[in-house]
Amino acid sequence: MAARSEEFYSGVQKTLRSAMGKSIGPLLKRWRYTQSSDFAEIALSPSTARFLIRFGWLDAGDDDAQRLESQRKLLLDISRSSGDAPGIVAAWLELFAAGEYGALEKGICADEPQCGLCGMKEKCRYLATGGTDERASGNSLAEKLIRTADIPTESLAASDLIAFLVIGEKCGAADYARAEAALKTFGGLRGILDAKADALRGIGYDSSARARLAALSRLCSRWAAEQTERGKIFSKGQDFYDHFHLRLRDFKKEVFYVTLHDQKNALIGEEKVSEGSLTETLVHPREVFALAVTKRAASIAIIHNHPSGDPEPSTNDKTITKRLDSAATLMGIRLLDHVIIGDGRFTSFVEKGLLR
Repeated sequence: MAARSEEFYSGVQKTLRSAMGKSIGPLLKRWRYTQSSDFAEIALSPSTARFLIRFGWLDAGDDDAQRLESQRKLLLDISRSSGDAPGIVAAWLELFAAGEYGALEKGICADEPQCGLCGMKEKCRYLATGGTDERASGNSLAEKLIRTADIPTESLAASDLIAFLVIGEKCGAADYARAEAALKTFGGLRGILDAKADALRGIGYDSSARARLAALSRLCSRWAAEQTERGKIFSKGQDFYDHFHLRLRDFKKEVFYVTLHDQKNALIGEEKVSEGSLTETLVHPREVFALAVTKRAASIAIIHNHPSGDPEPSTNDKTITKRLDSAATLMGIRLLDHVIIGDGRFTSFVEKGLLR
């Protein structure tokens, strides 16, 4: 029992440290002074009892006195192997089961457990016997998605949606956990969608799951590339960023676009002018203004990305903008703006005072 209890306690600590980060430090300091090793003062809370029953340390059929005695033996066994006082051990278990105000919103193994965060789920009897985590099942998620008015987008975790798309309505706790592990392994949704087949296979996604993820990636790319309907008014840098950032943010080279507008700044067309090296895009006024003349545009805007993710204008960017602005003045076509797209941010030459 000693080895098993030591492994169990280590799993509790590792999971909480991972979930809480630095916020667990103040709790550990407080426990040194407030947690007694006197077993007479260590009660068995309902939350800890529920947690220990799920992992098979307590019997759900025992009465209160029997459960308290089983807890006492477990705490003593863990205390001997870990060197922590029984009160400290009990505090770790209660934190895992119920959380702590101001440090952990709710326990990992709460009434509605967060199984995706638990590092011991492979040995959990609760899951092994058909229990589910707080998200319950793909069926309930499907119902929530159908009732879009009842569920705000921000309340849906990326792992929920990935598990549902990959598995369907039969997805459950293990699928949510796998999706959360994938997000962590690949650094987010973009990493998953860019991951190679072998990497996805390595974390347990079979050919069917990989095909669904590939389809999702291509669908997102097409959605991002879909042009805004003609007639949309562009009045500030944010409008250009919203229109282009999904399309441009992952390019490894600089890509240069021109948008065409009428007298009211309504969009009447757009075109990719060039695709350059990692450090610069070669742009000639001839290519920039050719379509503007054909479409009788009253104004244009120029947009390009910085693969580095930093949208701060380079010396070359400023030189190109000055040259294009001079050409626009000669042709009687107004240059609305030059917007540089970075990773999650942008720079507008007009808003930065670099273009009149």
